[in-house]
Amino acid sequence: MEKKATVNDIIRLMENWAPKKFAYDWDPIGLQIGRPDASAGKVLVTLDVTEEVVIEAAEAGAGLIIAHHPPLFRPLKSVRTDTPNGRIVELCLRHGISVYVSHTNLDVAPGGVNDMLAQKLGLSGISIMEETYREPLFKLAVFTPHDSVEKVRKALGDAGAGAIGEYTHCSYELEGTGRFTPSEGADPYIGSVGKEEAVSETKIEVVLTGSIRTRVEQAMIEAHPYEEPAYDFFVLDQRLEEYGIGRVGHLPEAMSLESFAEHVKERLGVPALRAVDGGNEKIRTVAVPLSVKRRMCS
Repeated sequence: MEKKATVNDIIRLMENWAPKKFAYDWDPIGLQIGRPDASAGKVLVTLDVTEEVVIEAAEAGAGLIIAHHPPLFRPLKSVRTDTPNGRIVELCLRHGISVYVSHTNLDVAPGGVNDMLAQKLGLSGISIMEETYREPLFKLAVFTPHDSVEKVRKALGDAGAGAIGEYTHCSYELEGTGRFTPSEGADPYIGSVGKEEAVSETKIEVVLTGSIRTRVEQAMIEAHPYEEPAYDFFVLDQRLEEYGIGRVGHLPEAMSLESFAEHVKERLGVPALRAVDGGNEKIRTVAVPLSVKRRMCS
């Protein structure tokens, strides 16, 4: 029997892409209405949650709405169904629809709203407009017998370590000799209790972000043949993974405001847009805030 995805299953997917830590501290993201163990069924994606959107979701048989803007921005002191917010909550509960919000964290996330819009406009040399979060980088060095190097290296890469730019499973290896003496009670993979051993080993080095350290460490321990693997974590203070809100990039060529407006309309597939004339200077560098369209997926 095929297992149906729950609201929590979809939330995990969303937060792997756009973790909550990316959001501003004032931003009330997350599950705002409903329960995590409910069946998701179809999912409706929207910019704002309105009564019309909830009705559309109900008619389509959706069990989850993923919104960009929080419908409940401030804590409710009461749920009055004669108010707009109260009616939205009432409609969602009546139809068994949960509402999950991914806002500034989805703007910040690599490949999120800001990146998608910048790429859609054909910008190059894209950079972060305002840095909002830094994640520390670590280096893991683990000493491994030669016959297990491939297994351990693959486990590290599969767990996310060694990701540098557009490359994955990056590592560095150094040959050496490991020495140890198993004591009473040990169950050594190599050697005998009470006898000093000298083993040819390979030191595998990989970089990783702080958010996956526990996962990488567990994967390494499970793949390593030794009862007590020897390994070290080093903090790379000089290197940090940087994340931020907004993007700045360059157009292929300078354009007038009128030409740029037509360019945006064509790229985004919209019939009209609003523009403010800032003068006669040509536009080459573009700052991108955020935008999203509503769509249905299942």
